[in-house]
Amino acid sequence: MAKQVTDWGRFELLTPDESTRSIVASSQGTAGSGKSHFWLTAPDPIAYFLFDPGGLKGLRNNELFTEKEIRVIDYCGELNIGKLPKVERIAQSLEAFERFQADWDVAIRNAKTLIIDKESLLWEMVRYAHDEVESPTPKNFHELNLLYRGWVQDAEVHGKNLGLIRDMHDTWGKIGVSREGKPQQGFTGKFKPDGQKYVPSLVQINLEHRWDDENREFVLKVLEKCRLGNAVDLMGKEFPGFNFMDLAMTVYPDSSPEEWQ
Repeated sequence: MAKQVTDWGRFELLTPDESTRSIVASSQGTAGSGKSHFWLTAPDPIAYFLFDPGGLKGLRNNELFTEKEIRVIDYCGELNIGKLPKVERIAQSLEAFERFQADWDVAIRNAKTLIIDKESLLWEMVRYAHDEVESPTPKNFHELNLLYRGWVQDAEVHGKNLGLIRDMHDTWGKIGVSREGKPQQGFTGKFKPDGQKYVPSLVQINLEHRWDDENREFVLKVLEKCRLGNAVDLMGKEFPGFNFMDLAMTVYPDSSPEEWQ
């Protein structure tokens, strides 16, 4: 029986795409777990949005990166929310946010890899810029969430690598019961990433980093969200000593290193 011809309008047939190789990821981990180090192994030119005071100390002179083209904007020198009086935080955050938007457009045009360090501090700047920290009637969170979606979509459309580096904090909750039978509260030892809550659902892949003291190496773990490669094999798996290119070859096994340069 002949196949019926159907007019699909603007719909296109889904076919394998080998034209663009990119990784858009969140990278969470405690301090010293190798998050920044990992992302500096990504292809250059690299546009580095630095919100973490001293976040690149110890890496600036690392011989692994001295030959790479790494462009940095240090927002720490432009905005110190904690030092500002409350009455000045909104105005100065708005100024920094507008500069960030312009800087982002420059990076999208020129960089192969964009890095936000730390994403949680970018989120604080965005919240203050839109008066969504202490406002009695918060109304703009939908707009803030759209901004994040827009940045991720921009990286996807232009085929850029994007790393959203995230710190983690110990959560507070029930840790036991007293002799009197009353719940005891305290730090649970269960860590949760800081920053905008929709990041894990926006990116292609969620990564966790840690330092293995026994083997003296950084360890990379693929978390529960993975749109790249064979997710069933990758989710929950740890990769000792992995750099960006190791991950790229794992999630794009049919690619070659030259395609990423």
